[in-house]
Amino acid sequence: MIIQKAANRFLQTNTFRNAVVWAIISCSILLGIETYYPASNRLFIGFDVFFSIFFLVELLVRVLATGNLFRFFGLFKRVKNEDGEYQIRVDEVGFWNWFDFLIVLFTTISLFKHIVEHPEFLIVSRLFRILRIFRLLEVSNELKNVEKRIISIIPTVFSFVLLLGILIYIYSIIGVYLFEHKDFGMADFSTLPGALMTLFQLMTLDGWTEVMNATSSNLYQAWMVKGYFISFVIFTAIISFNIFVAVLTSQVHEKMIAETVKLKADKKRKKKVMAEGGNSYSQDQMDLVLSELRALREEVSSLRKNQ
Repeated sequence: MIIQKAANRFLQTNTFRNAVVWAIISCSILLGIETYYPASNRLFIGFDVFFSIFFLVELLVRVLATGNLFRFFGLFKRVKNEDGEYQIRVDEVGFWNWFDFLIVLFTTISLFKHIVEHPEFLIVSRLFRILRIFRLLEVSNELKNVEKRIISIIPTVFSFVLLLGILIYIYSIIGVYLFEHKDFGMADFSTLPGALMTLFQLMTLDGWTEVMNATSSNLYQAWMVKGYFISFVIFTAIISFNIFVAVLTSQVHEKMIAETVKLKADKKRKKKVMAEGGNSYSQDQMDLVLSELRALREEVSSLRKNQ
């Protein structure tokens, strides 16, 4: 308990927080500078060891402050909603703890690359440290709000990706049979994976007219081929993306309105509680004064009787 309290106090200090922020920023900058020096450099190796030890110590301090490994690595928690029902939600703190743990694990293992016969994977794994820059989202309240809004629209993004994948899959199967398993160089419809990659390229509008003209000139049904490509571009690059942007914009707007309404309701609730508390306090004062007046009246009446 003493160690846990000391670790908690240390975590709450501005010195520790600023040190972690500057360590993340410095590590990210050094990884960028290191790209200009492909040869092994003792200076960068020293920095690697220093930052690996620093982040390992920082993780251990946070584990000690939690006092329980299951609580530290807990990804889910029970939350009581407004209706009084319990729901299982992802614990944001647990997510970041796992995030930091995996990065520290990979970067620490990479320090032992000299004892491995093929250390290529370990050399690349140390670069996972650059992902810690995402922890800067926890620095300010503004970045936290942006993070929450991004997380809130993730289900919509996954739904859109799924629908887009189904659409590309359907067009890929049609393309394989339409072009009779042929490879046109610029467009490969000989296999399903090749058709998927070709249509993914067309979805980005990268040279889709050249691909359409190259394939339509080799087939008799030129109008059918052009209709195939034009309809694909319309459904994916034009309609789908515009609908996707509109849905995301409306969702973010609705979230902002809901947050504003909730803040106003909380303020009204606080004012009401304060007003009720003030009234009860005034009523208590009045009761006290009245009781003192009654006692004083009884004393006066008793004095009169004695006279």
